[in-house]
Amino acid sequence: MNDRQPYEFFDHTADIGIRAEAPTLGELLVRMAQGLTELLVEQSHIEAIEERAVRLEAPDATSLLLAWLKELLYWFSAEGFLPSRYELTDVGPTSLRGVVRGERFDPQRHQQGREVKAITRHLLRVEERGGRWHGEVIVDI
Repeated sequence: MNDRQPYEFFDHTADIGIRAEAPTLGELLVRMAQGLTELLVEQSHIEAIEERAVRLEAPDATSLLLAWLKELLYWFSAEGFLPSRYELTDVGPTSLRGVVRGERFDPQRHQQGREVKAITRHLLRVEERGGRWHGEVIVDI
């Protein structure tokens, strides 16, 4: 894993995991979101034509990652919204604020990927080591 390959997948029984590392917590959150989006629509091109504000709070960085991915999955499940650009302007271990741009799922242009049912707490991890942020999450497919 490196800056050109910002995240990777790993198998976990009937589920799949997303693992990433980044120089900042904000970049880690973006990379984990990119991994989730790839699971949902594979390598489909997503235009940044719709904008959504996001503001989340959590007791710690691990819970913040969970809340972040759950929010993005909700946007997709309920409204078909696919994120493509992230401007997280205020990120700390217990909160994030920013804007997410993307578009609605279009079966003519987007390839349906895996059906992600939930973001789980199982093996959920976010930590800072050696000046870099590391994260893992298991998604229920």
